[in-house]
Amino acid sequence: MSRRNRNRPEIHYPEIAVFALSKGSQMNDNIHKSESYYFMLDKIEQIMRMHNVKSNKFGISGYKEDVAAYLAFYLEVYLYKDLEVRLMDDINEYDPDIMPDNFRH
Repeated sequence: MSRRNRNRPEIHYPEIAVFALSKGSQMNDNIHKSESYYFMLDKIEQIMRMHNVKSNKFGISGYKEDVAAYLAFYLEVYLYKDLEVRLMDDINEYDPDIMPDNFRH
């Protein structure tokens, strides 16, 4: 056996790969006090309330593409949550110079 093969880790192919975070492992002052932290915590609590569940632990499971799409959805909601949308008087006419106030410099 060559030296190159001995250092290569064995790849595992489980039916489901589970990754769990230990309590407090991700917490620091920058994260814990951030707006994005409270946004995501609120979304998790909303999901649990919707299903009449109360627990200190929360898990998301599914195919990796579905979980990625689910998390990406919440990321986009967070990124665009302050976007101001107003209807124009004449909705059939497009004016590229009209933009929300929060995008003007």
